[in-house]
Amino acid sequence: MENWRFIDDQETFEGARNLAIDEAIFINKIVNNTPTTVRFWRNQKTVNVGYSQTVKAEVNLDVCKKEKIEVVRRFSGGGTVYQDLGTLNYTVVIDFNHPLVSGLDVEQTLKKLCKGIITSLKILGLDPIFKPPSDVLVKNKKVSGNAQARRKNVVLQHGTLLVNTNLGLLNEVLNVPNFCRAIKGVASRRSPVTNLLGELNMQTSMETVREALRQGFERSFSIRLIEGDLNEEERRLAKKLYEEKYSKKEWTFWR
Repeated sequence: MENWRFIDDQETFEGARNLAIDEAIFINKIVNNTPTTVRFWRNQKTVNVGYSQTVKAEVNLDVCKKEKIEVVRRFSGGGTVYQDLGTLNYTVVIDFNHPLVSGLDVEQTLKKLCKGIITSLKILGLDPIFKPPSDVLVKNKKVSGNAQARRKNVVLQHGTLLVNTNLGLLNEVLNVPNFCRAIKGVASRRSPVTNLLGELNMQTSMETVREALRQGFERSFSIRLIEGDLNEEERRLAKKLYEEKYSKKEWTFWR
Protein backbone atom coordinates (compact mmCIF):
# COMPACT_ATOMS: atom_id res chain seq x y z
CA MET A 1 0.00 0.00 0.00
CA GLU A 2 1.39 3.38 -1.02
CA ASN A 3 1.93 6.13 1.56
CA TRP A 4 0.96 9.73 0.78
CA ARG A 5 1.77 12.78 2.88
CA PHE A 6 -1.28 14.16 4.69
CA ILE A 7 -1.31 17.80 5.86
CA ASP A 8 -4.31 18.53 8.07
CA ASP A 9 -4.09 22.32 8.29
CA GLN A 10 -6.30 23.57 11.11
CA GLU A 11 -4.41 26.81 11.68
CA THR A 12 -4.45 28.76 8.40
CA PHE A 13 -7.80 30.42 7.64
CA GLU A 14 -6.81 33.26 5.31
CA GLY A 15 -7.67 32.61 1.67
CA ALA A 16 -4.55 34.24 0.24
CA ARG A 17 -2.26 32.27 2.54
CA ASN A 18 -4.00 28.99 1.76
CA LEU A 19 -3.56 29.53 -1.97
CA ALA A 20 0.10 30.42 -1.43
CA ILE A 21 0.58 27.16 0.49
CA ASP A 22 -1.11 25.15 -2.26
CA GLU A 23 1.08 26.65 -4.96
CA ALA A 24 4.20 26.17 -2.85
CA ILE A 25 3.45 22.45 -2.52
CA PHE A 26 2.77 22.31 -6.27
CA ILE A 27 6.02 24.04 -7.24
CA ASN A 28 8.11 22.04 -4.80
CA LYS A 29 6.68 18.83 -6.20
CA ILE A 30 7.78 19.93 -9.68
CA VAL A 31 11.26 21.00 -8.61
CA ASN A 32 12.14 18.56 -5.84
CA ASN A 33 9.75 15.63 -6.40
CA THR A 34 8.29 15.80 -2.91
CA PRO A 35 5.78 13.09 -1.87
CA THR A 36 2.28 12.89 -3.27
CA THR A 37 0.31 15.09 -0.90
CA VAL A 38 -3.25 15.49 0.33
CA ARG A 39 -4.04 18.65 2.29
CA PHE A 40 -7.23 19.64 4.14
CA TRP A 41 -7.85 23.33 4.88
CA ARG A 42 -10.53 25.94 5.56
CA ASN A 43 -10.98 29.67 4.99
CA GLN A 44 -12.70 32.46 6.81
CA LYS A 45 -15.32 34.19 4.62
CA THR A 46 -13.67 34.18 1.18
CA VAL A 47 -14.63 34.45 -2.47
CA ASN A 48 -12.20 32.36 -4.52
CA VAL A 49 -12.06 33.35 -8.20
CA GLY A 50 -10.72 31.13 -10.99
CA TYR A 51 -7.53 32.16 -12.75
CA SER A 52 -9.14 33.34 -16.00
CA GLN A 53 -12.18 35.04 -14.53
CA THR A 54 -13.04 38.73 -14.22
CA VAL A 55 -13.68 39.63 -10.59
CA LYS A 56 -16.29 42.32 -11.27
CA ALA A 57 -18.24 39.91 -13.48
CA GLU A 58 -18.28 37.23 -10.80
CA VAL A 59 -18.40 38.91 -7.42
CA ASN A 60 -20.70 41.41 -5.75
CA LEU A 61 -17.95 43.57 -4.28
CA ASP A 62 -20.43 45.72 -2.35
CA VAL A 63 -21.52 42.66 -0.38
CA CYS A 64 -17.88 41.66 0.16
CA LYS A 65 -17.08 45.06 1.61
CA LYS A 66 -20.15 45.05 3.84
CA GLU A 67 -19.61 41.49 5.10
CA LYS A 68 -15.79 41.73 5.27
CA ILE A 69 -15.30 38.91 2.79
CA GLU A 70 -11.82 38.32 1.41
CA VAL A 71 -11.52 38.14 -2.39
CA VAL A 72 -8.71 36.02 -3.82
CA ARG A 73 -7.67 34.69 -7.22
CA ARG A 74 -6.32 31.17 -7.44
CA PHE A 75 -3.85 29.81 -9.97
CA SER A 76 -6.15 27.00 -11.13
CA GLY A 77 -9.07 27.16 -13.54
CA GLY A 78 -12.76 26.66 -12.87
CA GLY A 79 -15.48 28.91 -11.52
CA THR A 80 -15.86 31.27 -8.61
CA VAL A 81 -16.74 29.78 -5.22
CA TYR A 82 -17.64 31.12 -1.80
CA GLN A 83 -15.95 29.53 1.22
CA ASP A 84 -16.24 29.97 4.96
CA LEU A 85 -15.46 27.90 8.04
CA GLY A 86 -18.40 25.67 7.14
CA THR A 87 -16.56 24.64 3.96
CA LEU A 88 -13.95 21.89 4.08
CA ASN A 89 -11.40 22.17 1.26
CA TYR A 90 -8.92 19.60 0.01
CA THR A 91 -5.86 19.64 -2.23
CA VAL A 92 -4.12 16.75 -4.02
CA VAL A 93 -0.69 17.18 -5.61
CA ILE A 94 0.42 14.19 -7.66
CA ASP A 95 2.81 13.29 -10.49
CA PHE A 96 1.17 13.24 -13.90
CA ASN A 97 2.76 9.84 -14.57
CA HIS A 98 1.42 8.33 -11.34
CA PRO A 99 -0.54 5.15 -12.24
CA LEU A 100 -3.69 6.67 -10.75
CA VAL A 101 -3.86 9.49 -13.32
CA SER A 102 -1.34 8.58 -16.01
CA GLY A 103 -2.67 9.25 -19.52
CA LEU A 104 -5.89 10.89 -18.32
CA ASP A 105 -7.05 14.25 -19.65
CA VAL A 106 -8.22 17.07 -17.38
CA GLU A 107 -11.86 15.94 -17.08
CA GLN A 108 -10.88 12.29 -16.58
CA THR A 109 -8.40 13.27 -13.87
CA LEU A 110 -11.00 15.44 -12.16
CA LYS A 111 -13.42 12.52 -12.12
CA LYS A 112 -10.76 10.11 -10.89
CA LEU A 113 -9.58 12.28 -8.00
CA CYS A 114 -13.18 13.20 -7.06
CA LYS A 115 -13.66 9.55 -6.16
CA GLY A 116 -12.18 10.48 -2.79
CA ILE A 117 -15.10 12.83 -2.19
CA ILE A 118 -17.65 10.41 -3.65
CA THR A 119 -16.50 7.64 -1.31
CA SER A 120 -16.46 9.92 1.73
CA LEU A 121 -20.04 10.99 1.11
CA LYS A 122 -21.08 7.35 0.76
CA ILE A 123 -19.40 6.64 4.10
CA LEU A 124 -21.63 9.33 5.57
CA GLY A 125 -24.71 7.68 4.08
CA LEU A 126 -25.35 9.80 0.99
CA ASP A 127 -25.63 8.85 -2.68
CA PRO A 128 -23.45 11.31 -4.63
CA ILE A 129 -22.69 11.45 -8.34
CA PHE A 130 -19.97 13.13 -10.38
CA LYS A 131 -21.27 15.69 -12.89
CA PRO A 132 -18.77 16.66 -15.60
CA PRO A 133 -16.69 18.60 -15.84
CA SER A 134 -15.94 19.09 -12.14
CA ASP A 135 -18.88 18.91 -9.71
CA VAL A 136 -20.14 16.39 -7.15
CA LEU A 137 -23.89 16.39 -6.64
CA VAL A 138 -26.27 15.08 -4.00
CA LYS A 139 -29.92 14.95 -5.08
CA ASN A 140 -29.05 17.02 -8.16
CA LYS A 141 -27.54 19.81 -6.06
CA LYS A 142 -23.87 20.74 -5.98
CA VAL A 143 -22.07 19.87 -2.76
CA SER A 144 -18.52 20.03 -4.14
CA GLY A 145 -16.79 22.08 -6.84
CA ASN A 146 -13.29 21.22 -8.06
CA ALA A 147 -10.52 22.78 -10.12
CA GLN A 148 -7.18 21.74 -11.51
CA ALA A 149 -3.78 23.08 -12.53
CA ARG A 150 -1.12 21.26 -14.56
CA ARG A 151 2.47 22.23 -15.00
CA LYS A 152 5.26 20.14 -16.47
CA ASN A 153 4.95 16.71 -14.80
CA VAL A 154 2.60 17.55 -11.91
CA VAL A 155 -1.16 17.82 -11.39
CA LEU A 156 -2.75 19.83 -8.58
CA GLN A 157 -6.44 19.42 -7.88
CA HIS A 158 -8.28 21.25 -5.14
CA GLY A 159 -11.93 21.60 -4.30
CA THR A 160 -14.63 22.39 -1.80
CA LEU A 161 -17.03 20.35 0.28
CA LEU A 162 -20.02 22.35 1.49
CA VAL A 163 -20.58 21.06 5.01
CA ASN A 164 -22.38 23.91 6.76
CA THR A 165 -21.59 26.86 4.50
CA ASN A 166 -23.67 30.03 4.72
CA LEU A 167 -25.65 29.46 1.52
CA GLY A 168 -27.59 32.70 1.91
CA LEU A 169 -24.37 34.69 1.87
CA LEU A 170 -23.01 32.50 -0.94
CA ASN A 171 -25.97 33.39 -3.13
CA GLU A 172 -25.77 37.04 -2.20
CA VAL A 173 -22.06 37.50 -2.87
CA LEU A 174 -22.19 35.64 -6.19
CA ASN A 175 -25.26 37.55 -7.32
CA VAL A 176 -23.60 40.11 -9.57
CA PRO A 177 -25.53 43.20 -10.74
CA ASN A 178 -26.67 42.85 -14.37
CA PHE A 179 -24.42 45.57 -15.73
CA CYS A 180 -21.37 43.58 -14.70
CA ARG A 181 -22.43 40.69 -16.93
CA ALA A 182 -21.32 42.74 -19.91
CA ILE A 183 -17.72 42.64 -18.74
CA LYS A 184 -15.64 40.36 -20.90
CA GLY A 185 -14.42 37.25 -19.13
CA VAL A 186 -15.03 33.59 -18.44
CA ALA A 187 -18.26 33.49 -16.43
CA SER A 188 -19.12 30.83 -13.89
CA ARG A 189 -22.06 28.54 -14.50
CA ARG A 190 -24.29 28.76 -11.44
CA SER A 191 -25.69 25.50 -10.12
CA PRO A 192 -28.13 24.85 -7.26
CA VAL A 193 -26.09 24.11 -4.15
CA THR A 194 -26.70 22.26 -0.92
CA ASN A 195 -24.98 21.65 2.39
CA LEU A 196 -23.88 18.23 3.52
CA LEU A 197 -25.51 18.69 6.92
CA GLY A 198 -28.81 19.61 5.32
CA GLU A 199 -28.80 16.41 3.28
CA LEU A 200 -27.85 14.24 6.24
CA ASN A 201 -30.73 15.61 8.37
CA MET A 202 -28.66 15.03 11.48
CA GLN A 203 -26.02 16.77 13.54
CA THR A 204 -22.55 15.90 12.30
CA SER A 205 -19.34 17.59 13.38
CA MET A 206 -16.72 18.98 11.03
CA GLU A 207 -14.30 16.50 12.57
CA THR A 208 -16.57 13.60 11.58
CA VAL A 209 -16.72 14.90 8.01
CA ARG A 210 -12.96 15.43 7.99
CA GLU A 211 -12.38 11.82 9.07
CA ALA A 212 -14.83 10.53 6.44
CA LEU A 213 -12.99 12.52 3.77
CA ARG A 214 -9.68 11.07 4.89
CA GLN A 215 -11.10 7.56 4.77
CA GLY A 216 -12.62 8.32 1.38
CA PHE A 217 -9.22 9.11 -0.10
CA GLU A 218 -7.58 6.08 1.48
CA ARG A 219 -10.26 3.63 0.32
CA SER A 220 -10.66 5.07 -3.17
CA PHE A 221 -6.97 5.06 -4.02
CA SER A 222 -5.75 2.15 -1.85
CA ILE A 223 -3.33 4.40 -0.03
CA ARG A 224 -2.36 5.28 3.52
CA LEU A 225 -2.33 8.97 4.48
CA ILE A 226 0.60 9.65 6.79
CA GLU A 227 0.38 12.86 8.78
CA GLY A 228 3.12 15.33 7.93
CA ASP A 229 3.78 19.02 7.46
CA LEU A 230 5.27 21.50 5.03
CA ASN A 231 9.01 21.26 4.63
CA GLU A 232 11.26 24.30 5.01
CA GLU A 233 11.39 25.03 1.28
CA GLU A 234 7.60 24.94 1.04
CA ARG A 235 7.29 27.30 4.00
CA ARG A 236 9.77 29.73 2.47
CA LEU A 237 8.07 29.60 -0.90
CA ALA A 238 4.56 29.97 0.58
CA LYS A 239 5.67 33.09 2.44
CA LYS A 240 7.18 34.55 -0.74
CA LEU A 241 4.08 33.74 -2.82
CA TYR A 242 1.81 35.29 -0.22
CA GLU A 243 3.82 38.50 0.06
CA GLU A 244 4.56 38.97 -3.65
CA LYS A 245 1.43 37.52 -5.26
CA TYR A 246 -1.67 36.48 -3.38
CA SER A 247 -1.84 39.43 -0.99
CA LYS A 248 -1.55 41.90 -3.87
CA LYS A 249 -4.56 43.57 -5.49
CA GLU A 250 -2.61 43.57 -8.76
CA TRP A 251 -2.89 39.77 -8.81
CA THR A 252 -6.46 39.50 -7.57
CA PHE A 253 -7.89 42.17 -9.87
CA TRP A 254 -5.66 41.76 -12.91
CA ARG A 255 -8.78 41.21 -15.02
